[in-house]
Amino acid sequence: MGIQAVVRGLVEGLLVDGHHPVAVDQTTAVLMSRITHMPGLMAFGMKLLLVVFDWYGLLRGGKRFRYCEGDKRLARIQEWANAPIGPCRDMVEFHRKMGAFVALSIEAGEQP
Repeated sequence: MGIQAVVRGLVEGLLVDGHHPVAVDQTTAVLMSRITHMPGLMAFGMKLLLVVFDWYGLLRGGKRFRYCEGDKRLARIQEWANAPIGPCRDMVEFHRKMGAFVALSIEAGEQP
């Protein structure tokens, strides 16, 4: 499953605000590593959610999430962040919180 582009899009959409520098490539790489090293079913579930999220963009906006930019990207993220389905919200929150932790650690010169 090619989820790296989706994770990168989430990092850019959730963390890049123009006010603080974010090492997008490094943050994406660390999140990918964290997802890959999750316990079996948890990793499978996260990867499945990311694939569904990617294709959800096609249904809602005419493009897969990985190809969305700007407002369309933010709209897809907000839809899932406010979704009535818990795992959808949890997937966005995982990337928001873990991404912020990783990005701040990298900014501080630490290896998360």
